Amino acid sequence: MTEKERLRDYIAFKIVNLFQSTFKARLMDKLPLYKEAAFCKGVYCYVSSMVELRRSERLFLPDVYAWLSGFKPGEVFYDIGANIGMFSLTAAKIHNGQVQTYAFEPSFSTFGSLVRNVIGNGFGDVIIPFSIALGRARGVRSFNYTDIASGASVHTLDTLVNQTGGEFTPAFKQQVISYSLDDLVEQFGFPVPTHIKIDVDGGELEIMEGMQGVLRDSSIKSILVEITQNHHEDKQALRILDILKKSGFRRTLDIPHSGFKTYPLVSDTLFTKDWNLPND
Repeated sequence: MTEKERLRDYIAFKIVNLFQSTFKARLMDKLPLYKEAAFCKGVYCYVSSMVELRRSERLFLPDVYAWLSGFKPGEVFYDIGANIGMFSLTAAKIHNGQVQTYAFEPSFSTFGSLVRNVIGNGFGDVIIPFSIALGRARGVRSFNYTDIASGASVHTLDTLVNQTGGEFTPAFKQQVISYSLDDLVEQFGFPVPTHIKIDVDGGELEIMEGMQGVLRDSSIKSILVEITQNHHEDKQALRILDILKKSGFRRTLDIPHSGFKTYPLVSDTLFTKDWNLPND
């Protein structure tokens, strides 16, 4: 590389750094620390990154909002893969704090924002956040970040292959404690959930395999789980369906993710046991 080329690259590097610093400063100057969320009136989200800003501006699909609205006072909700708390905060708000929520989020950066959102909305007695991973068994795992920005997603446990089969180089590897859901209930005295949301970008099967004791409990009424099919007759997707069917759940509703028209296909699928959506 010539001296002229080195100088050109250095100037380009400084310009990019200046732009990023200025943009971040202007972002935090323009936005309030807490921004009212589009997904639920009266809920406010802490905004420290563009990812968090985009999440605060998302809307629930009508069927998903109807599912959350169908919870009853005194029930227990597990939000697995809580991220900044979109589902947890909404459940707490629309049920006036009468649905106890356990929010699980292992990402160090996102967990901080989740807790800020719990505090900022006055839900400290309603939403209980845990910075742990869930899997099929107890152990120490490698949590691989695609991006360390708060609100980022598509991280993985142990593997460096994401949910749609693509390999990636992690931005950071963090050692985390992992438990099975059966461990939490049987050994730590967690209440059996009434409703569960599982969205962990590819690790759903492992969580299912670690909660088969809980799934047999009559207290559970519904599970909303993200299912990825990388090809026809995808073994992981079929295994999830088999576990839930054998546990007495019926497949009630499929909500395809936009942008996935061919394989891999990603959808949020609702499974219920002696329970119906409101107005169903």
